[in-house]
Amino acid sequence: MNKTLITFVAAGLMLLTSARYTTPSDGRVGFQAPSLALSNADTTVQLQDLRGQYVVVTFWSSAQPTSRINNAKLSEAATNNEIVYLAVNMDRSRGLFEQLITVDQLDGKAQFHIDIDAQEQIMQSWRQNSGDFSSFLIDPQGKIVKKNPTVDDIAQL
Repeated sequence: MNKTLITFVAAGLMLLTSARYTTPSDGRVGFQAPSLALSNADTTVQLQDLRGQYVVVTFWSSAQPTSRINNAKLSEAATNNEIVYLAVNMDRSRGLFEQLITVDQLDGKAQFHIDIDAQEQIMQSWRQNSGDFSSFLIDPQGKIVKKNPTVDDIAQL
């Protein structure tokens, strides 16, 4: 009888422990990256489908110049290091976004414009605000390992 009780208690503790240490999704370092589904004229991507690869996700806008410059730098660094790069544009105007792709000489396949209706949910789940967009380095298991990675961080992978 005592062995049965000990077995049930041990099994219960194992279940509680495994449930307790699963990492929820959140836009912070150490958490699983929130879901993200993107499409443009060339492709449709779901972040979950990129497991097994390093991924850099960058949020940017023409209204936030630092994020725009960061997008160009990280895009080139990720391409040179064969890392999946996803740039999420939060401008209100798709036309402006398309012009910036050309002006900044960006790879359009990695650039995605989010319609205004979907922006709020994405901004909340990724903990973004319009005044300070961020970038995230995501490991092959889907976990955010660095916020605002640098070109050097990407080169080290």
